[in-house]
Amino acid sequence: MSEVRGDAVVTVAELKQQVREFTEARNWHVEGHRPKNLAMSIAIEAAELMEHFQWLDNDDYADEKLSAEKREQVRMEVADIAIYLLSFCNQQGIDLAKAVQDKYQINEKRFPVEKFVK
Repeated sequence: MSEVRGDAVVTVAELKQQVREFTEARNWHVEGHRPKNLAMSIAIEAAELMEHFQWLDNDDYADEKLSAEKREQVRMEVADIAIYLLSFCNQQGIDLAKAVQDKYQINEKRFPVEKFVK
């Protein structure tokens, strides 16, 4: 396994390539990783993330109140969501960085700052 690097260094393209290589090495791209299955997996993993906060009050899940064990569990759920999302993007030929930037351009028009900040 290669060195683990952080957000400031790793590109979306590198993550997509890592997911692609992992998936193809196991032939998951041939059978299991289809749009429906990947979309469902994203939703399932998001639900698993929500479970960690389901019965907590707003003050209970502040960063500083989560135990190290709970923070690690949450971190791994976030990773699962990201991996399935990147795999979905690979499978569908979606440029994630461009899609996010395009969506922000739409959101800038839908939700202008002046409307929310006085």
